[in-house]
Amino acid sequence: MEAFFGKVDTIPQMKQALAIAGYQGLQRQIEKAVEGKAHLDAVRAMAHAMRSFALGSPGLAVASFRDPDVDNSESQKAAGQLAQVVLHVFGDAGINGAVARHAIRILKSLVRGFVLNEMSAPVARPMEYQKSYVFAVEMFVRGLTELRDASSTKEA
Repeated sequence: MEAFFGKVDTIPQMKQALAIAGYQGLQRQIEKAVEGKAHLDAVRAMAHAMRSFALGSPGLAVASFRDPDVDNSESQKAAGQLAQVVLHVFGDAGINGAVARHAIRILKSLVRGFVLNEMSAPVARPMEYQKSYVFAVEMFVRGLTELRDASSTKEA
């Protein structure tokens, strides 16, 4: 454990170390997935990277589902760097400000919901979840314009 996380003496320290590793791992996976992509294609790639990370590293994904510890600067930094990457991807697609925050919450819920259902389903059906997830991501991406337009109408 020490080789990966440094000295960890308590369970809360272990949770923080896992969360930080989760934020950093997810950030790397998103950055790799969106490389060379722009606009909504990058959003799609990010959504698929998020699911892939959660399925491939479920412990780190669950640890990173929690909000960062406000008393831990390293946790805050890792979470902030991940947030900046995600906000940049949405910003490149024209989704900014409050709309981006809503989009992030919706995407996180979409990913988590699929991952939780997929992990608790029989092993024999992974392709069904993959197809459904592709449809869900496409619905999400197409709905971003509606979300942006509805938000700007309410602000006016």
